Amino acid sequence: MLPYLILLFVLLVLGVVLCEWKRNAASMRVRDVVFLVLSGVALTLFAGLRGNTVGVDYPMYQGYFESMRQGGAAYLISADNPYRLEWGYSLLNYLVSLVSGDVRVFMAVAGLLIAVLTCLFIGKYSPSAWLSVFVFVSFGFFNNSLCFIRQSIAIAIFLFAIPFLKRKKLIPYLVIVVLAASFHKALFVMVVLYFIAHIPVNWKSLTVYGVLTALILIFSWPIFNFVTQYIYQYYATEEGLYYMNGRDWQTAFVPVVYMVVVVGLRRFLLRRDPDNVVLVNFSLYAGLLYIMTLKHFLFQRFGMLFFTAAILVLPELLMAVDADREELSVLEQGKAAPKAANKAVRKQAERERRAMKTELRSRKVYFHCAVAGLVFIGLIYYVWMLMQDRTMLLPYLTFFQS
Repeated sequence: MLPYLILLFVLLVLGVVLCEWKRNAASMRVRDVVFLVLSGVALTLFAGLRGNTVGVDYPMYQGYFESMRQGGAAYLISADNPYRLEWGYSLLNYLVSLVSGDVRVFMAVAGLLIAVLTCLFIGKYSPSAWLSVFVFVSFGFFNNSLCFIRQSIAIAIFLFAIPFLKRKKLIPYLVIVVLAASFHKALFVMVVLYFIAHIPVNWKSLTVYGVLTALILIFSWPIFNFVTQYIYQYYATEEGLYYMNGRDWQTAFVPVVYMVVVVGLRRFLLRRDPDNVVLVNFSLYAGLLYIMTLKHFLFQRFGMLFFTAAILVLPELLMAVDADREELSVLEQGKAAPKAANKAVRKQAERERRAMKTELRSRKVYFHCAVAGLVFIGLIYYVWMLMQDRTMLLPYLTFFQS
């Protein structure tokens, strides 16, 4: 467990020192870039150096890579290729196999791709790079990428579709969804998302979502049998129906709390940007799908598609609470006092200035308390997931050791 904790601790310290300590508008962008480069390198090395015992799906990916290496280009379209329809993933294996027949090279390339895409997305769209990276690791999304490689690459690609979804730009959104689905076909569900993601979150929509969730839970077995008959035949033949077993309440606890917090404080997100209703809906879908995992683990695979957006949603929410630090600095230095000939006007302006300073200071305190709370929850959640070790990530060994 120690290597994982060291990784998170290093990223946390780097984030606070580089991005939060004495932050100002002039240096913030450069600091964020330096932090993201260092984070990307650390995440890539951690993923690329792991041994073949780290991650329950490693043998499966290794076997497929070796089949691709032996089958060559013809295997891309062969009926024997289980991922023939997920052409992006097949092509990635094929291209790497042209360079090296060592599966460790493929794992390094996959780790690099996930880290680069995630850091690029964070750098371009997140209001706080270090908070996004912290959430990415502490909420288990990075650890998932050590096991669920196809889905993690697909999600990393899909993240870039969110800004287009917010602005209702259908064509670029669909292009990114199709590209993401070429690595994991479950991403095709995001086509439907385009038509519902802007639904206002209010008591009416919450009631509808609640009823639909209850109906799905009640009729889950008939729905499951119908879907696996035509789409996911693999899950219908899984020995022991592992994916249909339920999880304990701890699995859903953090995603559900996340949903309640974001939905409850949605006015801050919407005040920051009305199109953030998309992010509110993402948190809602994630929470509801994780509730469904109490009956069937299978829903967690879909819940992750929405839950991963927390790397954008939580920083957006926290920054909506934070004070304008440049404005606060000016007010504290007394440079914002207006000049006016009328004494009454000057007094009124001074009262307004003091009130604004008090408000900004309060918001700054709220922000720091919220960040401290997020860090605390993230650390506890991360340790809990490692202790559960459901995807066989422990012990972490490099390929030099295994």
